[in-house]
Amino acid sequence: MARTKSFEPAVVLEKAMLEFWQHGYERTSTDALAASMGVGKRSLYDTFGSKHELYLRTLTTYIEHAEASHAEAVEAAPNGGLARIRALLRSHVEIPGCPAGCYAVNAATERPDDPEVVTAVSGYFARSRDLITWLLRQEVRWAGAEVKQRNSAADTIHNTWLGLRVQARLGCPDPELDAGADSLLARFR
Repeated sequence: MARTKSFEPAVVLEKAMLEFWQHGYERTSTDALAASMGVGKRSLYDTFGSKHELYLRTLTTYIEHAEASHAEAVEAAPNGGLARIRALLRSHVEIPGCPAGCYAVNAATERPDDPEVVTAVSGYFARSRDLITWLLRQEVRWAGAEVKQRNSAADTIHNTWLGLRVQARLGCPDPELDAGADSLLARFR
């Protein structure tokens, strides 16, 4: 007779995400995952498959949380493309206990040879750049700009945003991150 699961997969998936986010793929053992998730290793494998499959699920879950957080920040910001871009640059994934920085950036730098990680992160970054491009078009200065010029500006903003996320991971305080975002956007007014 099959036993029923004594845990909620979405809850333990979030716990695994926090473990990978904090320690990375290589430094997170299956024993550490099972302990942080509060499940046995057998349940971990039966529910999520391999460690790699679990990692990919947590990365996808993070990206979904991140994109929802970004959308909320943009919607809550005052009208105007640059004001909304600033809100985007300073948006955070709001999960209790989450480390500073960006799990997707961590994944991209730790596992650049993993095609599934590259695909997931590249798609997320492309959607983020597209959002920045769309927000730039809401600014008078950028609405009539050539596509190539607007795309170049969006790339610059996006790449700086990734740098801000790395700085956050390294413990840079919020006022300095705010100043970095403001300094960047002053160039696009």
